[in-house]
Amino acid sequence: MTSTKLVSVKVPLKIFRALPGAHKGRSRFIVSALEEKISRREPVKWEPKTETGRKLAAILEKGKKERGPALSEIEFEQELKERRGRNF
Repeated sequence: MTSTKLVSVKVPLKIFRALPGAHKGRSRFIVSALEEKISRREPVKWEPKTETGRKLAAILEKGKKERGPALSEIEFEQELKERRGRNF
């Protein structure tokens, strides 16, 4: 089950009138619009703030060559399916 939170916001009347009516998919429409907007955001790049964090980041960067190229989402899912099939 998905965890949900109730959010109350004020919207201009012009926008409110453009929304689907109550019991006609309004919530689904708003959630879908928010998900789409969030998915368009650029991912925030992690930057260490402490000396220890900077050292760990340097180690992580050096290890990129050994790990090989990053997998695409599809390749990652395929790898996960294969590993689960082998009971890892």
